[in-house]
Amino acid sequence: MDAVRDSLAQSYNTAKRALSTAPPNHAYLHWDAPGVQEIKPDEETKAHQIANTMNKMQKHNFDKHRHAFRATHVKTQGLVKGTLTVPSSLPPHLSQGLFAHPGTYQIASRYANEPVFLQPDTKPGPRGMAIKVFNVHGERLDTPDNEGLSTQDFFFNNAPMIELTDIDTCLEIMQLREKYFDSPNGLAMALKLRTDALKQHAPGMLPNTNMISHSMYTQSAFRFGDHYGHMALFPVLPEMKEKSGEAVSSSGSHTQISDWLFDYFKGAPAKYEFKIQLGTSPAHHPTEDASIVWDEVTAPYQTIGTVEFPVQDSFDQERRVFWEDHMVLDLWKGLAAHRPLGSINRLRKVVYGRSQKRRDELNAKKSSFIQSIDEMP
Repeated sequence: MDAVRDSLAQSYNTAKRALSTAPPNHAYLHWDAPGVQEIKPDEETKAHQIANTMNKMQKHNFDKHRHAFRATHVKTQGLVKGTLTVPSSLPPHLSQGLFAHPGTYQIASRYANEPVFLQPDTKPGPRGMAIKVFNVHGERLDTPDNEGLSTQDFFFNNAPMIELTDIDTCLEIMQLREKYFDSPNGLAMALKLRTDALKQHAPGMLPNTNMISHSMYTQSAFRFGDHYGHMALFPVLPEMKEKSGEAVSSSGSHTQISDWLFDYFKGAPAKYEFKIQLGTSPAHHPTEDASIVWDEVTAPYQTIGTVEFPVQDSFDQERRVFWEDHMVLDLWKGLAAHRPLGSINRLRKVVYGRSQKRRDELNAKKSSFIQSIDEMP
């Protein structure tokens, strides 16, 4: 049955590709070719407006919990250490940036809920995963305090698109979220009045299942050496995939997801394929509208590495406090070969630093960019 299904899918995709107006799948476009990015003159102003709004939401959380969190992905679900392995057999078009250097890299990773408040796990919503890769060398992005670093950060969510779309939409939605911070029903009503209401409600439609089974996506585009693309992580082990049938009950535990991750990592390792889609056309593979899912027929996923986590305590309290209060991750503090692209990423250049500063101020602590896995408990 599986063979028949795969054969039908392959035939469908072949026909679909033949009808597509996209360039050939191997005609990878250069990352700074005309049309890949379209930078607007007012982006810096709007990025600071978004940062101001998100700082207000950080203060709302502080007023509730007497503790400051990140501006998004507030609730920690699990923290693990592992490895990223880059094979030596990658073809030239995939041997780019970090992935041009085969070997095994130590990594630290955090699973989290995406919303800006401490949401109970009984509420469906986006789930995220962050990875910090250590001992990474190469030309760095020209951003403050980046030159002396030797890490590369990657952020993923469990949907291949992001409803925030672009800098203009992001500003509007963040202002609504701040306005209705204490009124989920008020926010839902405000979103229903928008022309993109269905898209804005998409996060709440995601399956509320065991996170260990989720595929994870960067959602937005990044430079990939000479090219540009979307990256993703896909579960490999049957033990991970079978957990997709475990759904959080509406009357279940508020900590169900972290409990499931703890139980999983207590007895089994995890393994993901690290893959990338490479863009061939701004019209078919845009960077400026991050709500568009790139068609896998015209931009198929290609494997560039393997992420593995051994059996461990995924909710060690010392590690959790260290990450939440001291760890800093920033897509703009990395290699030039993995430059974030699109306005949804360009705004992060402002927002991440402002979020870190506000968190440090409210908690009276100093966070930092750690440079060794041994610095993390």
